[in-house]
Amino acid sequence: MTEAVTNVQMENLSDIKRKLEIVVPSAEVSAALDRAYRDLGKRAKVKGFRPGKVPRSVLEMYYKKQVLEEVSDELVRRSLGEALQEKSLEAVGLSWPEPVPPVISGEDFCYRVEVEIPPEFAAENYTGLNLEDPGVEVADSEVEARLEEIRQSNAMLSPITEDRGVKEGDFVTLDYQGYFAGEVLPEGKAENTYLEVGVGKFNRDFESNLIGLTPDAQTRFAVDLPSDFFNPMLAGKVIEFQVKLHEIKEKAVPELDDAFAQNLGGNFQTAADLRQAVGDDIIKNRENERRGKIEEQALDQLIIAHPFEAPPSLVRQDQENILRDQFQFMQSQGVNLEGLNMEKMLENVKPQAERRVRVRLIFEKIAAQENILLSDEELEEGITRMAERSGRPASQVRQFYKDNNLMEGLRRQLRDEKVMTFILDAAEIEPAAGSPDQEKE
Repeated sequence: MTEAVTNVQMENLSDIKRKLEIVVPSAEVSAALDRAYRDLGKRAKVKGFRPGKVPRSVLEMYYKKQVLEEVSDELVRRSLGEALQEKSLEAVGLSWPEPVPPVISGEDFCYRVEVEIPPEFAAENYTGLNLEDPGVEVADSEVEARLEEIRQSNAMLSPITEDRGVKEGDFVTLDYQGYFAGEVLPEGKAENTYLEVGVGKFNRDFESNLIGLTPDAQTRFAVDLPSDFFNPMLAGKVIEFQVKLHEIKEKAVPELDDAFAQNLGGNFQTAADLRQAVGDDIIKNRENERRGKIEEQALDQLIIAHPFEAPPSLVRQDQENILRDQFQFMQSQGVNLEGLNMEKMLENVKPQAERRVRVRLIFEKIAAQENILLSDEELEEGITRMAERSGRPASQVRQFYKDNNLMEGLRRQLRDEKVMTFILDAAEIEPAAGSPDQEKE
């Protein structure tokens, strides 16, 4: 058979972009049309003709437009794949020819396409990084504060018995409707929502306007919501709220004693056991924070040392992934996503996405140069760790990743963890100025 691609001209548009001009010879175009009509003739049903006996002229009369579209699509797919192989290009993004050029029997089939490829670079300066260790320190006051949080979270709520209005620390049930410039905001509405007053989980100004209200009271007030408000549709706006208060509850906080520790479950027998476990947990979290800060320093230095251009298609894909995760979180918080400016939100997460793409490409290079691979045993160990953290069986975690086609992504994540460990093991890490470790020296 004649090769589909007889001529591929390539132009370098940038380090990561190539323009291909691809020509499929007329002989292959005619052969592709013949095959298409032959295949169609075997299954086409035309009145007055037996299956497989319909003349091509009749098929062209009924199906010409369909056949030409199918053949043009086939020629692009096949010839583009061959062109990428011929030029040894790994496409991470491409601009599909729009519209696909028409197929004309007896003439060459020609089109142009732009292709994005990964940047070509060698990973350098990733060993011997000079990093600062912030150290880990846990004060007794932090342990006591965490214990207080545990007490508060285990408080019992009950309707107030005295005749009074809302005060800080109360829990209220209310309805609210938001207005912007006098217009009703569908995304600024809630009914029978639960709110703790005075802690700022919703908004401190909003909550302060509830102080003194009694059950069944209604009020209206304006709030200047901050730019980082959890609902992006309301963020940065002066919103007027119409509020109706339904119920006030207060909480009774249990004493921090042995009985309280035992009621929490686990292996706590005394308040001292609980205090020790809380301290250990804080230290564990601080160790993770410490590691994260050291890793961020390493990533900053690696990005500076590798100033390549990140492929826009990969950045866009990561932007969408970040936004999808944000949407899932907002939906879990009951946020109405109707009317969101998608492009604006995508632009807001672009720097984060570009950083992630650049780190991923650098790590791939380091893994290749240092022959850092992930074995099946290490994959299973990673799944086991995730299962322990989530409290689910390892078989369930493994099946989730398989069912959602996430196993390769998990492999890459675990391999990147090995790459980071390699980088940190080869780094020069000194205690940061003012860190607990430095003060001990």
